[in-house]
Amino acid sequence: MEGKEITRLTISEVEPGMIAAQDIYSRTDQLILNKNSVLGADSIAKLMFYSVGGVWVYLEPKQEQEEVYTDALRKSRDFIRFSECYREAVSDVRGTFEKIALGAEELDEEQLFEDVRNMVGDSGNNAHIFNMLHCIRDYDDMIFMHSVNAALICSVFGDWLRLSEDDRHVLTLCGLLHDAGKLLVPPRILNKPGKLTDEEYDIAKMHAESGFELLKNAAIDDRIKQAVLNHHERYDGSGYPAGKAGQEIDMFSTIVAIADVYDAMTSRRIYRGEICPFDVIRVFEEEGMNQFNPRYLLPVMSKLAETYIHHSVRLTDGSHGEVVAVNSYALASPVVRVGNSYLDLARQRNIRIEAVL
Repeated sequence: MEGKEITRLTISEVEPGMIAAQDIYSRTDQLILNKNSVLGADSIAKLMFYSVGGVWVYLEPKQEQEEVYTDALRKSRDFIRFSECYREAVSDVRGTFEKIALGAEELDEEQLFEDVRNMVGDSGNNAHIFNMLHCIRDYDDMIFMHSVNAALICSVFGDWLRLSEDDRHVLTLCGLLHDAGKLLVPPRILNKPGKLTDEEYDIAKMHAESGFELLKNAAIDDRIKQAVLNHHERYDGSGYPAGKAGQEIDMFSTIVAIADVYDAMTSRRIYRGEICPFDVIRVFEEEGMNQFNPRYLLPVMSKLAETYIHHSVRLTDGSHGEVVAVNSYALASPVVRVGNSYLDLARQRNIRIEAVL
């Protein structure tokens, strides 16, 4: 690489195929990728997982980005109905957050839950909910839409984990309200397209405690308040605000944390595009066991991978195929039918899923 020009790019500007010009470290000085590593979709997802804001790369010609998702489902009656319910839920969440910001102690939990129940009921099954969410990804992102997404994902996760109806109800509301504290984060930080400074990052992290302060006197289940406070705590003690670890982190906070990270990584943000779900699953497989209680992470990741069976995908070699089976020991590397051939991606490590279509 001698003589090649290098430049610093934000994660949103990094494209698969670029090469790292320096070693890349996490905010806690953990080496993530070595200099001269090829930055594929999986490694970019890994950098996002560790909140790396930018990297130095060797300049390469830019390639046009292909369309990831089709418009087929958006034209269906089911999606139109889902979209209507979704917008209503976003509006209700916005109204609730505004009340919270004004110090309201009485919240209409039943109306919030009803919005999610309408979408879940109309979608028919859990896999269909994720299909719908993929179609909604191109909409303008905001705190309220992420909150609705997290609530839907929490509702599905609660079903997969066979929680009681009451626990699933509470978990759904945890997802809806977990980011209430972001109301107090300055928009210039929330919407900043580039890397946050250390000072800005410290301010952004305060949203967990701020949300808890906003809700501590509200007439809602205490488990919701704890999820608001603890959804950035991590199993290995690396999270915030208190650095809790292991069993110190309750079930609801853990499940919300997994839903929060999954939605954030698979959704388009102002500073980057969406990340392929299989790259996100790969990061969870490789890094998630340290950060999330495996008791909850393993079963939801297994079920999540199964929701993509029969989906059309694009592979890194440019071919298109259909996911036909999931490998329980390598969830991010399923069996894909390409024409009349079947590729077991767990065995053919040189090929990965690049996008779900």
